[in-house]
Amino acid sequence: MFLWRQIKLKSKENKSLLFIALAMFSWTIVGLYKYYDPPMPSLIHAINDRVLSAFSNLFLIASLPYFPEVFNRFKERFSFFRKPEQWVINVFIFFAIITAIFTMIDRNVDNDTGKKMIIAIDSVISTITMSAISYAIYQSITRFWQDKWLQRFLFVIFLVLISTQIVLPLIAIFPEQLKPYYLGALLLLLLGLIFFNLITIAYYAMLGYELHASNIARIEDRDEQAVGINLLPAQITVGYNDSRKEYFVRILFVSPDDTSISKEDEVVSTKILQPFANWVLFSLARKKEIKLSHVDLSTVKFRMVEFWNKESNVKLTQEQLFNNDRGMVDLKMAPTDVMMVNPDFLKSKFSIRESIVKHTESFSSILEKEVKESLTKEKLHDVLVNKLFDSI
Repeated sequence: MFLWRQIKLKSKENKSLLFIALAMFSWTIVGLYKYYDPPMPSLIHAINDRVLSAFSNLFLIASLPYFPEVFNRFKERFSFFRKPEQWVINVFIFFAIITAIFTMIDRNVDNDTGKKMIIAIDSVISTITMSAISYAIYQSITRFWQDKWLQRFLFVIFLVLISTQIVLPLIAIFPEQLKPYYLGALLLLLLGLIFFNLITIAYYAMLGYELHASNIARIEDRDEQAVGINLLPAQITVGYNDSRKEYFVRILFVSPDDTSISKEDEVVSTKILQPFANWVLFSLARKKEIKLSHVDLSTVKFRMVEFWNKESNVKLTQEQLFNNDRGMVDLKMAPTDVMMVNPDFLKSKFSIRESIVKHTESFSSILEKEVKESLTKEKLHDVLVNKLFDSI
């Protein structure tokens, strides 16, 4: 169904859906194959099992760069991960080599020893793969599911699924000793796969709804611009309230027709969410009169506005909040109308620092050429963060 949907819509967004669908299809083929296999894993069929396993691992690993706001550190550090098409090519090459290695081991190493080596190598790859895809989906879906018990349930399900990638290969390698545990481990694998599929479907349904909402928001923005808006954002304050232990964004709205008409509203959060970090990023950039440019800015802007509109009584549109000069984006308010409370505390937060580092190129004008050439990348990032906050 996923494959059919992806082909029918010809969507260029969320290509991770395509690769996960191919992995599910591969799992289905494995299931049909195993239906005719003996009830216990056999070393005789080890090479066949591992090649089929390699296919599902290949597709899952290939999907990783397409998850938004996940693995950002890898995307910043490694260019081949930052360019998904290049990553996919590298992954295909890697698994082609792995398949060749499996074949050589199977042909040139003593029968049982060779099969056990193949199973052990595949187990390591499968565990890493399942850990990576579970992390990506967990991080993605918890943007929508904030309930702690639900998040713990997801964590347990993914942990069970990952553990089966270790236990089942061990049973295949040592069947005499671990045979009693096979049925239980197999049931846990099936349970984990069922929930993995359901969680994945739920995530893409929510993501599709979010994209649909984004399209509706753009249409509403266009319509509101045509009709005229009563209140416009005139002043922004972001910060951390020590007494309430809350992060907040506060906006003063003023009527463009009558400046005496105004309204102030505030959105708060007890934890530092990524949209809030981006509010701080844009505030710092506006104070320095710097425009930001990045491939993910369209998503960043949408989630910043969504973060505000979710709790506020006075709704915002992207056109009200941002200037967009051919991909160069900044806040519409004057630098003096952008304020920050408790900047030293915000400066210490990892998420905010990461948001700034992600846009280092946009801030390059405030770093002296000699400084950029003489410092390591980590030191340069520290200097950049200090320069931005020290001026507040």
